Amino acid sequence: MSDFETKIKPLIADVPGWLTDEEGEALYELARACTGEGVIVEIGSWLGKSTICLGRGSLAGASVPVYAVDPHTDKRFGEFKANVDRAGITDLVKPIASLSQPAADEFHEPIELLFVDGSHEYDLVLEDFEKWVPKVLEGGWVAFHDTTWTSGPRKVVGPAIYRSRRFRDARFVAGSTTIARKVEQNTFADRVRNRYVLGVKTAFWLATTPLQKQRHLIPGPVERLGRRFLKAIQ
Repeated sequence: MSDFETKIKPLIADVPGWLTDEEGEALYELARACTGEGVIVEIGSWLGKSTICLGRGSLAGASVPVYAVDPHTDKRFGEFKANVDRAGITDLVKPIASLSQPAADEFHEPIELLFVDGSHEYDLVLEDFEKWVPKVLEGGWVAFHDTTWTSGPRKVVGPAIYRSRRFRDARFVAGSTTIARKVEQNTFADRVRNRYVLGVKTAFWLATTPLQKQRHLIPGPVERLGRRFLKAIQ
C-alpha cells in the first residue's frame, strides 16, 4: 500500500470535505515532489482536508510552506487549526484569512504548486486563474477542483488549461480535479494529449451527471473499478 493509504487516509477520514481518495493522493504526491523553488498555495481550505494532503506531502518531501487562503471564519478556523495540528503540519501551514482575489494582490512569493478550490462562480474562478496562475513558476503545477459537475470551474479550465498553449501533462483525477503543468509553450503533441484528456473528462461528466443524486446506488467495487480505469486510460 502507498504512504497515502497507510498514513494520510486515516488522518483525513473524519475531516469533512469533498475530496476523493484519488484527489487527495494526487495532491499529496504533487506536494511531495515540490523542491522549494516556490511555495504551495491552496485557495479554499474549509476544515483542512486538502490542506492535510498538501501539508503531509510537503513534509514527506522538501517541507515547502503551504499557504492556506480562506476567509477562515471564527468557528470554522478553530476546527481547521485543530485538524492541521492533529496532522502534525502546523509549522508548515501559513493561513491567510482573506478572500482569494484580494489576497492575490498582496502575495508575492513564487508558486510551485497551486490548488484552487475557492468560489465556484465563473467570474470569480476566472479571476482566481488570472490573478494566481501568473505567479506559478514555469514547470510548476496547477490543480483546479470541481471541474466536472460545477459549471464555473468547468467553463474556466476548458479554454484556459486543456485548450491552452501554456500547459502540458494535463490529467483528470476522479471525481473532479484538473491538473496540469505550466510551461512557456507546449508542443503540438502536448495539445493533442490535453484535448484527449479533456474528452475523457467530458465523457466522465456526461456519464456520471445523472447518477450524482443517487451515488449510493453505485456499488463500491464498481465505482473503484471505474476510477482505476479512468486513471489507466490517461
